[in-house]
Order: sequence, then C-alpha cells, then structure tokens
Amino acid sequence: MRICLILRSPLPSLRRPLAINEESFASLLAWLDPDPEVAGQKYEVIRTGLIRIFVSKGFSDAEDLADETINRVMKRLPEIQDTYVGEPARYFHGVSRYIIREMMRRKEVAVEEVPGFSTEAEVHSDEYDCLLKCLRFLPSDRRDLILDYYIYDGRDKIAQHRRMASELGITEGALRGRAHQVRGNLEKCIQQCIERMKANES
Repeated sequence: MRICLILRSPLPSLRRPLAINEESFASLLAWLDPDPEVAGQKYEVIRTGLIRIFVSKGFSDAEDLADETINRVMKRLPEIQDTYVGEPARYFHGVSRYIIREMMRRKEVAVEEVPGFSTEAEVHSDEYDCLLKCLRFLPSDRRDLILDYYIYDGRDKIAQHRRMASELGITEGALRGRAHQVRGNLEKCIQQCIERMKANES
C-alpha cells in the first residue's frame, strides 16, 4: 500500500549548489547575446524576472529557485544552444514552470508501507507530527534524496531516478539502495516517535 502524507508546514529548501564556473557562465552569456555587455544586461533581466515569478507563486526562497533555474539551463545549454529557436528568456521561463510544479509535488511525501500507518484519510495527527519531526532530523542530503526519490510516479518517476543517479554519479541500483536505507531509518524514527508519544500519554 502506498501512503501519501500532505505536508502542511514548509520543509527546508531543497536546492542544490549553483553549478556556475567561468566556462559555463561565459557560454550562457554568449548564448544570450554576442555582445558581452548586452548579454550581461539580459542575464540580470532574466534573473530578476525569474525571482518575480517565484515570488508571485508564494515561494519565500525565490532567489534560490531563480538560481536553480539558471543552473538547470546551463546544464542543458550544450544540448540546446545550436537548435533552440526564439528568445532565450522563454526557455528560462519554461524551466521555471517545471520547477514550480516540482516544488508543489514535493509537498507530498510518499512513504510506502510504513508500519502502523493507516490510509491517508485516517492518518493521525501524532503520525503526521512524527513524520515532520523525523524529516527535519534527517541530514539535508538524505532528506533531499528521499523527497526527490518519491516525487513522481510512472514514467516521470523513472526519468527522475535516472536524473538523480546521474547528478550523484552513481548507478540507479545504488540510488535505490540509498533511498531504501533512508526510508528504513525514517520509518524507525517515526515508529519510535509514535511510541514515545503514546508512552507520555499513559
């Protein structure tokens, strides 16, 4: 049985470090405009526009999300710069929409076969509180991994796991192993938390 718990309170930001180096940034500016000065101006306009987009959607970490958008565009640049047609800003905005959908989905944490959990409609507040508490106790890299791992279903899930494995420089099998270990530790933490709550109520 698969159980999805809706997180009603915000989790820490899940952004990865911005992968900017001199070469990739120079390539990005050259893609924006052959004139370095004009390219720099376009970059600032695009970044400011991205921040406004994320602010308008209610994200408190809008600048981080704007940088994540730029980061992803730079990673894709070698694949698209020779074939993309149109104003580059439109491509950034398309990536930002994808990130917005992704962040919305991250508000749902999928935990499979968690011992003691009932169906979604019957989840007790103690279980929910323990889930939030245990997620916050996880090291940030493990919390990011488990939330990212269960963010999609079907084909999107397969593509997501492939992307995660590539970013981490490991095989998809190794990624599954890491996710299984983190999930196991999370389940133990939740169960121990619930037991402590029940003991305190006795």
